Amino acid sequence: MTAVATTTGAQPHARLGRYSLWQVRDYVLNRGLPTLIVMLLLGYLGVSAIFGRLDSSGAVPPYLIRKYGSLEAAHAAMRHDLSVNFLASFLGTFAFLGALIAMNGIVANDRKLGFYRFTFSKPVSPAAYYGAEFIVNGLCFLVLTVVLTLVYGARVEPVLSVALLVAIGSAYLCYAGLAFALSAASRWDWLSLVAVAGAAEVLWGRYGSSGSPLKFLLGVLPPMHRTSAVYAAAASGTALPSHSVLWLAGYGTIAFLAGLAILRHRRLAFN
Repeated sequence: MTAVATTTGAQPHARLGRYSLWQVRDYVLNRGLPTLIVMLLLGYLGVSAIFGRLDSSGAVPPYLIRKYGSLEAAHAAMRHDLSVNFLASFLGTFAFLGALIAMNGIVANDRKLGFYRFTFSKPVSPAAYYGAEFIVNGLCFLVLTVVLTLVYGARVEPVLSVALLVAIGSAYLCYAGLAFALSAASRWDWLSLVAVAGAAEVLWGRYGSSGSPLKFLLGVLPPMHRTSAVYAAAASGTALPSHSVLWLAGYGTIAFLAGLAILRHRRLAFN
């Protein structure tokens, strides 16, 4: 039987840096590329709809020309409004699918396929290894976010900002942290994430404003009711609702730490 080392000396920490290079490669090839393809296709459909609306709108209404001072300014304002509407709905899809692809099978696949026997024959703990992979995947996702945002800005209008990255990052962390904990605990991590997110959407919408004493139980579910306000603010360039951002990021961080605790105290092998 292969032993899983949990030694906490300088050697495991030195190896994590070398593992991280491979984790970056794995993300780019196995997670980043699919994410890029899916988002480019979805983004293309959305951008095509924006320009389709602009091309089919005919003459710009005179009141818009009077409001903005010129035909070009009125046309730019129409494009901006369409862009805001598109981004407000697209950012949620982007953050959720980005987290789903980044975290899919992060622990569960190694467990199901038995790869952990080879990985942890080296002196590195599962919590440290998968925790580092979680961070690497998150950083790579943010780089991908910047790239796609620049592409969108070149085609439609510049939207890259710190607030936009914070909004996407907090939502991603919420979903990714939950997915990480589910992957550490079960075989069906991606399916569990979809099920939990769907249940949270329904239950927060139905009971979020309820006066029932059982309302506090909703706290174990991801705060889906907080996401729309964050996406709308990021899309329009207004101030982000800080309470919602902190709730999303805090939930994801707690879920991530729960996943690390599971990895520290549970055998990777299924009986």
